[in-house]
Amino acid sequence: MSDSDLTGGSALVPGLPGPGVPPDPWEDGDDALAEGYEQVEGYEQDEGYLGAEGYAEAQYAEAQDGGYEGAGPSPLPVYPVYPRRRRHPVLKAVAAVVVVLVVGGVLGVVHISHEVNPSGPLGPTVTVTLPAGASTERIADLLAQAGVVHGPTVFALYVKIEGAGPLLAGTYHLPKNEPYSRVIAALENGPVPVVRQLVVPEGFTIRQMAAALGRLGEVGVRPQAFVSAAMGGQVRSEYEPAGTKSLEGLLFPATYPVRQGEAPADLVEYMVETFDDYASQLGLEAAAHRLHYSPYQIVIVASIVEREAKLRADRGPIASVIYNRLRLGMPIGAESTLLYGLGGRGGTVAITTPNPYNTLVNKGLPPTPIASPGIPSLEAAINPPHTSYLYWVEINPDGKMGYASTTAGFKQLQRQCGAVHLC
Repeated sequence: MSDSDLTGGSALVPGLPGPGVPPDPWEDGDDALAEGYEQVEGYEQDEGYLGAEGYAEAQYAEAQDGGYEGAGPSPLPVYPVYPRRRRHPVLKAVAAVVVVLVVGGVLGVVHISHEVNPSGPLGPTVTVTLPAGASTERIADLLAQAGVVHGPTVFALYVKIEGAGPLLAGTYHLPKNEPYSRVIAALENGPVPVVRQLVVPEGFTIRQMAAALGRLGEVGVRPQAFVSAAMGGQVRSEYEPAGTKSLEGLLFPATYPVRQGEAPADLVEYMVETFDDYASQLGLEAAAHRLHYSPYQIVIVASIVEREAKLRADRGPIASVIYNRLRLGMPIGAESTLLYGLGGRGGTVAITTPNPYNTLVNKGLPPTPIASPGIPSLEAAINPPHTSYLYWVEINPDGKMGYASTTAGFKQLQRQCGAVHLC
């Protein structure tokens, strides 16, 4: 076989390998070629790492410049080798940040949505006071501190996005875990005044009413302010005589709605108007002409009946005793009036205690009513039954009274009272 057969039909050129055979980079005189080969193998030169493609280009350039002795242009084939693609580290970081932002954004939107429209039932109602002139951020902080909203930042932002407002100052009673839209609606409408029911039983005095008012707590009407309004003369009844400032007996016993922040004088006026209305319906003015007393004096009689009678059936007879004794010039003899004059103190009281309300010794009516009479006592004082009774004594533990027209009969009643340990 000839050399041409071995080379595929072409003669071997001295100094160059046949087609497809890489040259020996370490042959004498081929330093440049060897140097390029070393670069392919990964050696770093001053020019830097060329890579496979760089090596091929270097080889081709050498051949063109006659770098191989006596060879002319090199027939060495150039095989393009594509470099490995490497992702830039900055691009990797940007991609990671984008992923984090997308995921974080989705989670943030979900969190904000749950905060603005919380799931689950409403929580307990709490009280929060928003001062006048407070900014949206300050209001958001106060609501968050009270637990009405979950976070001040989201709430303040929600208010601005919705264009809500103004948010009104005042004291609010708001439930926890409520949607922000409903919280904002409540703050835009303003605080709903707290309304409590003041129960004034029959027979209460002004001071007892004030104490009951004080027990209502959060309505904010101070008991002493109520007493001052009721006894200072700033509010008057049409049945109140000139020179009298106290409205004792002229505040009708009933249940009154008391709004938070209500002025004491307004409440007193409401109670006086209620009394005047009922007194007018009962015919107080006409009764005063018929009985030859002033309307105010009849109210005084009704107040004594209110404090002395325990049963409704006894109210009329007690009223008749009072009128009978007044007509005869006798002291009324009601211990309740003396106790009122002493400030309501109980216990043993000397009947000779000097006091304008001591009807045990003083003749005539006391200076003012001693309590607020209800309708039954007013009716008894306006239309008393005709009797000859001059005495009443409690003779039964259930409050039942006995009546007498003579001193002997009165002593008998006292024995009955002592028998059941009431006297």
